[in-house]
Amino acid sequence: MKKVMATLLLALCATGLVFAQGFAPVGTAAAQFLEIGMGARATGMGSAFTSLADDAGAVFWNPAGLAHVENRNLFTAYNQWPAEISMVGLSYAMNIKNIGVFALHAVNLMTEDMEITTIDQPNGTGSSFAISNYSVGLAYARLLTDRVSIGVSGKVVHEKYWENGYTSFAVDIGTLYETGFHGMKLGMSILHFGPDITYSGDFIDYSDPRSVDVNKPKSFESHSMPINFRFGISLDILNRDNSKLTTAVDMIHPNNNLEQYNLGAEYSFKDSFFLRSGYQIESDEGGLCFGAGICTPLVGGARAAIDYAYADLGVLQDIHRFSLSLNF
Repeated sequence: MKKVMATLLLALCATGLVFAQGFAPVGTAAAQFLEIGMGARATGMGSAFTSLADDAGAVFWNPAGLAHVENRNLFTAYNQWPAEISMVGLSYAMNIKNIGVFALHAVNLMTEDMEITTIDQPNGTGSSFAISNYSVGLAYARLLTDRVSIGVSGKVVHEKYWENGYTSFAVDIGTLYETGFHGMKLGMSILHFGPDITYSGDFIDYSDPRSVDVNKPKSFESHSMPINFRFGISLDILNRDNSKLTTAVDMIHPNNNLEQYNLGAEYSFKDSFFLRSGYQIESDEGGLCFGAGICTPLVGGARAAIDYAYADLGVLQDIHRFSLSLNF
């Protein structure tokens, strides 16, 4: 057990060191839609969620959190993104006793129809196209001890913009440790680890006269997946009677940007009503987030959690997120 944990921790830390850079290599990774946070509870806390993920939605943050699904859990999330972009996430997890927890998950990013323009027809050709990028995968997690869990997820990733696209794969891996001290949890994950990709087809480079004059198309360069190393810690600073206040901090080290630090807090009353807030330090735009949720019992011992989150993206429009989690 100790050897397994040590190996995982060293691998996670080594990956973080490899990604360390002194500048922001923005625009060097594909599949950017994978970096959009899924779930209103998580994003309402400023995306400081690596150590708190504990339902089917954990596949989007730290797959080790799936190990805490007791029976079955269905998670759905909707993001209203700028520029008439919307994103839907879905995950279904099932706990198979003495084996572990398996989960199917998918994400789909969709846009409205966009008009096709060219150099000769800058006002439009009369035709249009839409974008539908997605990922589909399978995850597995289990408890190694009563306090330590691990998880892994594999997924197929697809992107296509008009006539150019690719299909590839990526892997997520995570660990979660419950210390038993005031609800303190430590979580680590590597998300979207996969091979470099190259878009299909070719293009005319209008910044290169030779490419334009002799009509010589160029092939697309290769790009990496948006690999993220995440480390999170959470702590209950208040837990008495019917009230609980949980705080969380995440450090995110992406391979296509500078380090980002997320702070979050969640207040719960009777484990039924929730208020949340968070802030993302070093975020490109905005950073302040708010959220609320309600958890209610259903027939047959099932429970439903409905959550909402709001984020201010600065010069971009406000963002609204909704999610639903069903335990049954």
